[in-house]
Amino acid sequence: MQTGDAGTTSTTNTMSDVSGNVLQAGKIEGGVHYHAAEPVRTVPRQLPAAPRGFAGRADLLAAVDAAVADAPPGTVPMVVLVGMGGVGKTALAVSWAHRAVDRFPDGQLYVDLHGFGSERPFEAGEVLGGFLRALGVAPERLPVETEERAALFRSLVSERKTLVVLDNAHDEEQVRPLVPGVGSCVLVTSRGNLAGLVVDHDAVLLPVDVLPEAEALDLLRGLVGVRADAEPDAVVELVRLCARLPLALRVVGGLARCQPTATLADLVETLTDEHGRLDALDVGGDARTAVRTVFSWSYRRLPADAARVFRLLGLVPGTDTSRAAVAALADLPQALTNRLLAVLVQAQVAVDAGRGRIGMHDLLRVYAAELAELGHPEDRRSAVVRLFDHYLHGAAQADKLVTPRRFRVPLDGSATPIKDLDTRDDALEWLRTEHEAIAGLFQVDDRELDARIWQLAYTMRGYFFLTKDWDTWVRTHLVALAATERLGDLSAEAATRNNLGLALLERGDPEAAGPHYLRAQEIFERLGDLRGAGNAMGNYAWILHGRGDFAGALEWATRALGLYERCEARTNAGITLRGMAIFEAELGRFADAVAHLDQAMAVFVERGSLLDQAMAHNSLGEVHAQAGDAVASAEAYRRALAQGVELGSLFEQARAHRGLARAALLVDDREQAAAELRRALDLFTGLSAATEAEEAAAALAALG
Repeated sequence: MQTGDAGTTSTTNTMSDVSGNVLQAGKIEGGVHYHAAEPVRTVPRQLPAAPRGFAGRADLLAAVDAAVADAPPGTVPMVVLVGMGGVGKTALAVSWAHRAVDRFPDGQLYVDLHGFGSERPFEAGEVLGGFLRALGVAPERLPVETEERAALFRSLVSERKTLVVLDNAHDEEQVRPLVPGVGSCVLVTSRGNLAGLVVDHDAVLLPVDVLPEAEALDLLRGLVGVRADAEPDAVVELVRLCARLPLALRVVGGLARCQPTATLADLVETLTDEHGRLDALDVGGDARTAVRTVFSWSYRRLPADAARVFRLLGLVPGTDTSRAAVAALADLPQALTNRLLAVLVQAQVAVDAGRGRIGMHDLLRVYAAELAELGHPEDRRSAVVRLFDHYLHGAAQADKLVTPRRFRVPLDGSATPIKDLDTRDDALEWLRTEHEAIAGLFQVDDRELDARIWQLAYTMRGYFFLTKDWDTWVRTHLVALAATERLGDLSAEAATRNNLGLALLERGDPEAAGPHYLRAQEIFERLGDLRGAGNAMGNYAWILHGRGDFAGALEWATRALGLYERCEARTNAGITLRGMAIFEAELGRFADAVAHLDQAMAVFVERGSLLDQAMAHNSLGEVHAQAGDAVASAEAYRRALAQGVELGSLFEQARAHRGLARAALLVDDREQAAAELRRALDLFTGLSAATEAEEAAAALAALG
């Protein structure tokens, strides 16, 4: 190195280079030349270890590959994995990163941004400081301002093949300064959808949901090892109880390994209690692996009004519910409800299920229900009453379109009418969609709702009769019967017993139905209710028919008809005439049977009851078949089939196909008979009509 004269010290100069080397000298004359070592290029390898037992996700791994490969030249490929807490976003991101590590020879940077968790979210400047140090920048050379750190970071990784994994991001502002220069790739995970990154950086958003059942089973089998082979049924049940959530499955796997003497069936028993399930899904107090704690990190970041709606959703039975039901539950205008639900969806604590419906993961629903239970009991009960009234009055509104001539009972409460419920088809679609939620209301344990419970069961009877959902029909009416007995309401008890008896009879259990009919008749007669007594007597006639006592059945039906005529219950009279015709045909009185069916049909046409017309045509086909008239029988069954299709009654369609097979056999057309029986068998099987399906299968087998 060359300097001025050794004795000249009047001026001191200090110089430094970008490597951090410092030169200090006196007066400098001429050029200065020095040589320093090249700075060492650091290649960071910050990826966490690959998760143990990672299974499945082939579609998402391929989607990340495609998004990175398809990024336009001159851009930074960015993929954002979005999903609820515990769904396995981090495991997916780290697994992909390990598989792709050879594509990024210049390093892999990783940071948990603490966007959701017990710790304070990292500031972008803090993260950039760590990245720059990992890239070899000396601590004393770190810029102070975040913008300067971001610029230096982009410069250092520009044109270098570096992977940056930003795990657990809170929002777009936390991510934007961390985007590297061209040549690198960014993989982000978050519970928010970070849509702003799509706009700013052309990011690809990939939703991450719970595992498909097969992949969930593979994950749990891998975690518990050989014990899965010894208890395969327990493994399946554990997957169900964990709702296929990867975090919950990993917790169960950890519990199994920590308790080697316990069986998997023991774990199933522990998790079966919904109230203690989240307690069980906790290993050693580790906040990061406790399902409840992970959920709480999302919940605590919700605005107060959105958090209230989240808690109330825990009170809703079923897998999803309508936005209108949520508005009723929360006692809020629909527009505000929709905005708050959008907040929940963006926070990944609710799911937009489409068709105006909102869903919630099973374990999140358990967590929301826990939070709701911690609230004020009266607030919780008021919300449940509003939900009940929404479905009770909505079901009544729909039932008026499905069974317009039915006798109705006064209903408790009030509710905003369901929108766009104008036609019978609208009503059937609404009932089909809300069927699960309505059935779930019967699980609510609140005796102050007893009146609404039996009224809801009564209101749903028409839909149950049409769809032949016998199991739900029986289950809901047993709950309703207990409610009427607690109330001491004899009229409600008799009406419920009558409908319960009909459900049991339709399901093929006449002996269980009989006592309900007789008790209902006794109560109705005591109350002087002619219509109710006629219902019970007419229904009991079918018990006698099932026993082969056709004369006794005709006698009871005739008595019921007299009661209906006294109280001018025209529709009930028509239904009874139809039944009398069946009994008369069994007694060989075919002319009387046809005459009574003609009378019944006139009533049904007058009242506009398409279902009753279809049933009457099926009965007419049966009478003509018993009389040996194949042509008249087939014509009646074809009319029944057309009406069954028009009104959407699969059961009446199945009856018609079975009848057409019988008519075909009367003319020895075995091929046509077999075709009709196959159609009937398919429909009966789909309806879980076991008795009818067995009869159709036996008839088909008899044809060879």
